[in-house]
Amino acid sequence: MKMDVLSRNDWDFDNVPNDELVACCYWEYARESDFILELRKRSWEYWQPLYLKGHWWNEPEDKKLHEDLQKAQSIGYPAEVFLRGICCPPDDVLPDALPLKPGEVHQVTGSFPKPWQALAVEERRYRSHIGTDVERIPLVPFKRGISLDAQDIRDWAKTQGAKAEAEREKVRRENPKLNEETLLRLGKLKFPDIKPSIYWVGGREVTVIAIDWGSFTNDEIVNYFRWWVKVNRPQQYPVPSRKGHKPGDWRANLTRLAVMRLLSQVSALQIVRQDSFPAVWETKQFSGRKWEDFTKWRDARREAGKIFHTLFPFLPRDEKPISWERQKPGK
Repeated sequence: MKMDVLSRNDWDFDNVPNDELVACCYWEYARESDFILELRKRSWEYWQPLYLKGHWWNEPEDKKLHEDLQKAQSIGYPAEVFLRGICCPPDDVLPDALPLKPGEVHQVTGSFPKPWQALAVEERRYRSHIGTDVERIPLVPFKRGISLDAQDIRDWAKTQGAKAEAEREKVRRENPKLNEETLLRLGKLKFPDIKPSIYWVGGREVTVIAIDWGSFTNDEIVNYFRWWVKVNRPQQYPVPSRKGHKPGDWRANLTRLAVMRLLSQVSALQIVRQDSFPAVWETKQFSGRKWEDFTKWRDARREAGKIFHTLFPFLPRDEKPISWERQKPGK
């Protein structure tokens, strides 16, 4: 599969608003994946006959299709950018879609894999919102644990205590002539502090705390808790920035994608000499002097290949973007 003819929407990303850059990146790089394109095709082929039977809402019974959808969903909420509407008819909506009022358009259609900029503004705006667990589940930063948490902590503490005692017993057997006091003084006998805490995947800690409500005001407790959090935040869970990459980073990723697509049509030398695609030099994304050096085009293409697998780590390592094959000079 190859993009035989490039439209301007395939390589000119100047007009993509900042708040659409992340979604546009995932969408456009997804258009470069044979796996994702085939997944879209297989999904429609599977669900199309179910529409006629009125069973379109069922989970796919096709095991391979289900597994491949799960692979795509493994990247989390960004997958929704291009997976929303994957079972919709091409450029159409689900059968139970609400009727539109005058002037309205549907926010989710079977629009993939059209160019991002060919989508309706309303659909781009809707797909651009990439949620988080904090929003969707929703998560709260602090809450009281439940009785099952207490049981888990108790079981974990007992297990750790048993391990520590087994180690001490081993030391005693290896040193039968030394008493406990001597073993302690020599540092051979250890009584580790077993913290009553359990860490779950994702960064949630369940622990035991003691609050002296009777001696301190709310503000005093809150201020101390603020200090406690800073001191006790686990190193493996640094403070989330909530910002992600800067808009300039995502725009640069789109420019690299544009380079790769252009180089699949003509050589870097032809572009630099303005033998082909003269409109390239009218865009902001290629306004810098560095683009006059054709080696920069090759570097950007190489980076686009890396970004492709960074965005979609579930893809086979040997899968190349559709536009990866470079046009040779003189063709």
